[in-house]
Amino acid sequence: MTIISTEGFKRLLRLEGAYNVRDIGGYAAAEGLAVQKGRFLRADGLHRLTDRDQDAIIGLGVRTVIDLRHARELAEKRNVFHNSERASYYNVSLINPAAAAHVSIRSLGDMYVSMLDHCGPLLREVFERMAEAEGGVLFHCAAGKDRTGVVAALLLDLAGVERSVIVADYAETEANLAPIMDEIRQDRPEQIPAEMYELFLGSAPSNMEQMLDHLHGKFGGAERYFAQIGLSGDQVAALKRMLLQP
Repeated sequence: MTIISTEGFKRLLRLEGAYNVRDIGGYAAAEGLAVQKGRFLRADGLHRLTDRDQDAIIGLGVRTVIDLRHARELAEKRNVFHNSERASYYNVSLINPAAAAHVSIRSLGDMYVSMLDHCGPLLREVFERMAEAEGGVLFHCAAGKDRTGVVAALLLDLAGVERSVIVADYAETEANLAPIMDEIRQDRPEQIPAEMYELFLGSAPSNMEQMLDHLHGKFGGAERYFAQIGLSGDQVAALKRMLLQP
């Protein structure tokens, strides 16, 4: 395993069987604090992880894995931590990004806004699992970009990370996934035209900027959003403790 350094902190893990596994720690946060390292990792699919990859992830302190994929994805590409004795595994099926490409959703930014508006109960379950977790939490979907990107952005916003940093963290995925982009194209659902599907493969900064505009314009930021979707004050406080370090 090789770990790539970003801004003085080793954030991106170079694994044999995944390409977009990243620690979201190390970023400057609110009140002079920083996001805690080793507490939350975001990732793409874990179905191809080697034994060495799994050892590396567990060695970083991960004890909870939250899989955001839907049933078909789970069946076709089984998570290596499913039924593992080394980490607790949970599946919370957020929307399938490709299947969301319908007339009212013309961009990834539109889809992220739709997730905030319509996936509150599912997102609440994700963050409830996180608030209860001991040790590190790894959350992932297929590419580690859309469903994972929304969850990561909400965590970073809760921590008080600057908007430009949240956007840059999101945008990094496109470069990380370049080696397997052809494989991702092969996963296109038959009902989605190829030219439309291409619009959903990147991670342009404008998509996350649109989501953050909506998050703050409609809900008042992540902390208020969490309250509106049903997280308790104690659960939000637990997430903050996990995120922030002196």
